Amino acid sequence: MVRDDVLQVLEQRRGELVSGGMLARELSVSRTAVWKAISALRDEGFPIESVAGGGYRLSTDSDALSSAGIALELTTQSIGQSLDVFSEIDSTNNYLKQHASKLQHGHTVVADCQTAGRGRRGRSFHSPSGSGVYLSILLHPNLPLEQINLITVGASVAISHAIEQTASFTPSIKWVNDVLRNGKKLCGILTEASVEAETGALGYAIVGIGINVRTPEGGLPEDIRDIAGSLEDFSPHPVRRNALVAAFLNQMERCYQLIADGNTAQLMEEYRSYMHFLGQEIRVITNGVSEPARALSINDRGHLIVEKNGKNETVFAGEISIRLDEQSDMPK
Repeated sequence: MVRDDVLQVLEQRRGELVSGGMLARELSVSRTAVWKAISALRDEGFPIESVAGGGYRLSTDSDALSSAGIALELTTQSIGQSLDVFSEIDSTNNYLKQHASKLQHGHTVVADCQTAGRGRRGRSFHSPSGSGVYLSILLHPNLPLEQINLITVGASVAISHAIEQTASFTPSIKWVNDVLRNGKKLCGILTEASVEAETGALGYAIVGIGINVRTPEGGLPEDIRDIAGSLEDFSPHPVRRNALVAAFLNQMERCYQLIADGNTAQLMEEYRSYMHFLGQEIRVITNGVSEPARALSINDRGHLIVEKNGKNETVFAGEISIRLDEQSDMPK
């Protein structure tokens, strides 16, 4: 589409004036087609300035999500190469579940806003416009069902690397997949799968992630204000959402390939490197029951090893609670 091609050129030369004539020549389209594309982009909220006799310029302050902006920094072979970007959607995970049979491996859906975002255990996920990134990836993994948790591990490692690259700080991971900074949760990850009834084989997996980039206008809802944070609370500079999405997709493909190749040792080494609660007193919450324990390690399957009542136990599922004053040694 001319619209996407024009946006890609403006993204590449963000902050510079680009003449309509140059756009027309470079894209082999008419000046009228360029003008219509610029009008369409403005209608979608892209802050494109025009200077008489000078051309068009995409503001350096623009943080509108776009497939063209994401594609500029995408280096994947499959994940994100087929991409939909929505200004609003009910849930990116729901969209992929509804269309999974028609979509290829790696198809990605990105949204500026979700009206029915979901987290783990059926919780709602606050997904306002302009302040976060909400995306889901469709995978067709050739994996046994018992290894589905490794996809969640890969997603938590991928977003941690992406945050380092784009927000310039190192987060931590609280088992299973909470990505934190100074005790504040920065994103939510939800992995869902379809299992074939006759064979018990994994049909597809969808990994969804919602990332708080900046505090929304009016602040966070009162019920999550004390536990949630955003990347720009801790980053020394503004975080561009297109760059964040591309960095996550690049890292997710790398992590997924480690799983597919059976090289989970490297993935688990990276996973453990982001965990700063090991050795601490925690509470393990399973089926609503909270019990004290000491976190010892993470095994090669991604399960948590704890000491409880003088014995070592493996925790396969559930959540943990960490006292905030026990996180003071996390990287600043």
